[in-house]
Order: sequence, then structure tokens, then C-alpha cells
Amino acid sequence: MPALEISAYPDTAAARAELVAFLAQHLPPPPGHTWEERMRFWWDENPAAAVNPERGRWVHANGRLVAYGGSIPALHTWQTSPCPTIYSTTFCVDPQFPKAAALVFLQQREVAEHCMIAHTTPNPRVQTALFKLGARAEQTVTRHFFPAGAASRLRGRSWWPALPQDKRLITDPAEVTAITRGYQRADRIEKWITPEYLRWYCRSLTRTHHFLGLVDGSGTLSSYLLVTCRLTRGLPAWDVVESFTASDDQCELHALTGLLVKEPRILPGGAWLVTGAKFPADHSWDATPSLFRRTQRVCHFFLFPTALREAPKHTIMAEGDLGL
Repeated sequence: MPALEISAYPDTAAARAELVAFLAQHLPPPPGHTWEERMRFWWDENPAAAVNPERGRWVHANGRLVAYGGSIPALHTWQTSPCPTIYSTTFCVDPQFPKAAALVFLQQREVAEHCMIAHTTPNPRVQTALFKLGARAEQTVTRHFFPAGAASRLRGRSWWPALPQDKRLITDPAEVTAITRGYQRADRIEKWITPEYLRWYCRSLTRTHHFLGLVDGSGTLSSYLLVTCRLTRGLPAWDVVESFTASDDQCELHALTGLLVKEPRILPGGAWLVTGAKFPADHSWDATPSLFRRTQRVCHFFLFPTALREAPKHTIMAEGDLGL
């Protein structure tokens, strides 16, 4: 068996061509999109990629590529400052070289010393390995279900607050000129929000994301929802995968959610339900008039630099490569 050589993936034109050929052979891309398109989205168009050079690790045997573990650059925040993050993605190994998988995976210890790593689509075997590496696991959410449209009259239609009169509703993140601030709370790790991030995320190749936001007269964003369509028991539903507010309370988020509940056709196609999953530390929807709630399993895992291992974290569904 030839010796295995692992190194950081250098995103040159030649390296990208080699990687595309390898992935096309061993891991066909999702229907409708090539690996070239996905890499352009992850690295060329991603605003976080300009400040975070991490693109993954690859392994060669006698000069032939035999394994790759990918990284999508991202930004989170802690104590008002942005900090680099990577979203782990596209773990691919030539079956003739099973030991290459361990080499790629163990390199995460080195990477995690300087940035947080998020895994949100790991298979069971990878989940077991992440536990051994000391990853923080968030594996349960409470999903809230709200009847939408005409059915909302049967359940809590009058509960939702009105949209604030001093704000304007927008459905296109291109209208956002600034954010009130890039974080919701300074005392926890959470996503760092910028107008560029919102526009990039809504251009995802693998899933259609819709945007509902509130801006002031100058286009400064204070609150938003990112929503995707899903089927729930065969019914089309708007699923809130990310919410953000710079307000001190939840009134703007509840007003946006209520608008979606009462007027689901404000987004293309409409829906019969509005759903949203919250992690245990999130209490923003606890008092809302959901028709019912259900505990569901998820697989969000996080590796942290030493200085952040005890820091509280605000986790949402739209982290990692889930939805990208």
C-alpha cells in the first residue's frame, strides 16, 4: 500500500480541476448542479471566503488523489467580534484507501485550534467519531407547527403583533443596505450577519431560501426570517430555518412570523403550514400559539478552539452545510 500524504487543499485552477474529477468519479453531485458550480458558490461567491482561507484537506497516494474533506468558510461572532468558522462538507474517500478517511478526520483537531467547525450532515459513523473528538452535540429540537392562511383563523390569528409602523417589509435581501448590528446578543456564539451573507445564502444552489425582513427608511435591517419550503405530511409548509432580531424583545420576529401565518402567499406558491424548529436554549417561540409541537432529532455537532469550549452558543437549523 503506497504511503498517504495529507495536506491543505490549495484552491488553484489545477487543484480544482483535479478535485472536480475525483468527486465526479466517487460522489456524484446533487441533480442539476455540477461540482464546479458548487465550488464557485462555496469559495468564489462566499463573502466569508475572503477572510478565511480554509478550503479543506486532501490526501494523495503516489500522486493520485484518494480522499477529500471539504470546508465552506463562514463567520460567527463572540463578544461583539467576528470569528472564523468552517462548515464541514463533502467527505469523500476512494474505497481502496480507507485509512485516508482517518487522516482527513483527525486533521480537524488542528483546524479546530483556530476556528470553530460545524458538522450538520454527518452520517452515524462520523457522529461517533465526533463524540470521540469531544464535539458539542445538539441533537434535539422542538418543532412548532402553525396553521397558515384561512386555517390560521382557527388558531391564534389575533395573537400575533402587527408589523411596526416605522419599519418597511422587504422580501429581497438586495434592498438591505446595513444591519443594525451583526449579532443578536454578545454573550454567546452565534452567526455574524452582514448584507453580503444574506444575499449569498439566498442564492443557495441546493435549496431555495426566501427572505422576509424589516428595514428602516435608510434600508437598515433590524429583523428577518429565512424560510424554505418543505412538505409536512404531504402539505406544503414554510419552514423558518433562521431568524434574527437586533431588538431587545421578540415583537418584530413574532410580527414577521404572524404575517407569514396569516398571509402565506406573500412568498411564491404559498403554504398550508408554517413550521420552525428551536434548540433547547432558544425560548423565542415558547409563548406562541402553535397548533402542536413535536420533539425531533437533528445532528448538529460543533468543534471549538480551546478558548471557546465553555462559551454558550446560539444554534439554529441554518448552520453548517445544511441548506447549502
